[in-house]
This record gives sequence, C-alpha cells and structure tokens, in this order.
Amino acid sequence: MNQPVSIDRRRLIACALAATTAGLSGILMPGPARAQNRLRTTNAEALAGGKRVLLGNLALACLTDRRRQMLIEGSGRRAGAASSNSVQTTLAGLTEADYQAAADAAHAAALDSLAAQGFEVLDASPLVALLKSKGLVKASGAEFSFAEGNRQSSKAALVGASAYGGFVPMPNWTPAGGGLAGLAMMGNVTAAIEVDTLFRQFARDNGVTVLGVFLAVSPVRIEASFGSDWRVPDAFGRGGQTRTGTLTTETGLSSHPLLTRMTVYPTGGGAAGEIALDDEIGIQGGVGTLADTSSDVVKGVQALGNVLSMFGGSGRSSNTTNYTLNADPAAYVAGTRALSGDVVKALAGGLS
Repeated sequence: MNQPVSIDRRRLIACALAATTAGLSGILMPGPARAQNRLRTTNAEALAGGKRVLLGNLALACLTDRRRQMLIEGSGRRAGAASSNSVQTTLAGLTEADYQAAADAAHAAALDSLAAQGFEVLDASPLVALLKSKGLVKASGAEFSFAEGNRQSSKAALVGASAYGGFVPMPNWTPAGGGLAGLAMMGNVTAAIEVDTLFRQFARDNGVTVLGVFLAVSPVRIEASFGSDWRVPDAFGRGGQTRTGTLTTETGLSSHPLLTRMTVYPTGGGAAGEIALDDEIGIQGGVGTLADTSSDVVKGVQALGNVLSMFGGSGRSSNTTNYTLNADPAAYVAGTRALSGDVVKALAGGLS
C-alpha cells in the first residue's frame, strides 16, 4: 500500500506471557476513546439490511512472514548514491493447534460483538451443512504470498473457524499470485465462485443477511520514517544534504487493512457488498519476544560492502535485518480474540 496506515490500538498487558489461557479473558485494558474508523465500501445497496444476520463464514489469514524494503536515493553531492534498508520478520512458536484456537476465539468474539451491537445472530449450521455437502470447505493451513506495494510483501496461513469445518474461500479472500503459488490458490478461487452463489441463494430463500468476515492478523508492525541530514563534504565530495530513512519494528497483533474485510449478502439475494477498513486496528505488546536473527555472515558481508563503498566514493550502503518473533501461544490467542471483537465492531459500522 502506498499510503501510511493509521493506528488504533488497545494494549495487552505484558503479564499475559505468564498467564494461562483460562485467565486471559480479563487482562485487556480498556483503550482510549477512538475516532470513527474510516471504511471503504462497495455496493452500498447490499449493506442496507436488517438486524437479522447470520455469520456464514469467519476465517483468519495469519501472517507468518513480513518483508519491507526502503530505498533512499542520494541527493546533493551524493546524487548518485543510494542506501537500502530492509527488514524481514518471521513468526515462530505457534502450532497448527494454536492457529486453530485463535480462529475459534476470533469466531466467538465476532458473534459476541454482533450481538452486543443489537443484531439478532441466527444459527449458521444449516448453511454450514450446505457448504460441506458441496465440498466447499477446504483444509486450513494453506499458505500464500502476496505483494503489498511500496516494497512490502507478506506470507499468510489460511485458517477457518472450527464451526465451519475448515477454510471456506470467498471472492477477494485469497488473491492469486504468480507462479506455482498462484496455481495452488486457483482451487480456492474457483470454490469462492460457488460459495458466492450459495450464499446469495441462502440469503434470498431465508430472508436473512449473510455475513462473511476475513481477518488478516499481523504479529509485527514495520513502520518507515524519513528525514534528512547535513554532512560536511569530504575529499571525495561525499556529503551535503542527504536523505535518511529508518525502519522500526514493533510486536503486537493488528488487522492488516489490505486483506481484512466483511462480505455482506443482502436478503434479496442480490450481489454482495463489502466493507473494509482504511485503518489498522490492533493489540499492542505482550505477544512474544522479538530477536535479531540475522546471521553473522550476512552482517559481515554488509559491513565489508559498506566500507568498500565508502572508500570507493559511491556513498552507497545497505542494511538487512532478519527478526524472529517467538510468540506466546496463549497471548496470541487472547490477542486475536480481542482484535476480532474490535474489528467486527468497526466493520459492522458500515451496515445500515
């Protein structure tokens, strides 16, 4: 994405790391009063439904890898120079069972959030039975990579709540990429067309608004900051006004705005509408420990290259840092539950 993402966060107390799963429900501190979330919507007519809804699908895209690169072009007396700064983070410490627990916690929180906002939430089991009978429920755990623009990319695992028996693909939920990864996702893309038809028919036949929620959970936020610096020119002419840039990394769970959305099927059986967030909503801290896992070989090669560049007068430099987030499973599940409630509340604000 080319625009900076605004942040709306609640804080997860650090003692979550020492708490048990059973004791995590009360460790969230209330957040400050937040401004109206900015929403992106399509097909506004479909969003004008009643208060009788059915949560026909909820799934997570659990981000396991994130990469961002910043390229700073030289200026002034270093116009030909450029500096590269990149960060890559990898999520570790979670099993398939942990991801499933997170999806189930998110599903429960979504139902509670809808009910708290005055919606009558109906039993989804008849629709789930239809999905299963038509073979539209896929096994959880499939991974896909996607480009985010602005020198960013991520990898995510797809996990459906147990209430649906697995991951149920829907339109725009699994973007197909290039190469073998894209081919692997084509089965989901094809199934999503059938799911779309089934949900439209079910909404029309039963006079109920059918919702699907897709929550992309990012465990690490990478933020770029830019500035400038004045350096006294040396004998090689390196110096003058130069651009600078840094990448900072912060742990915590947040909704990735590129993927997170609510799909809405109106009671009349017409085309679905969508609600998405321009803002990132999240839970800060208490998710795990972040460690610099860049190899000594990589660090040595970079240092040598930067020194040679300095003596050669190019002024170019590069820095690549690899981080591993060792997640605490209980805190990840609790954070996902809290995050889901906040996100569903924000998305439901687009229903009229």
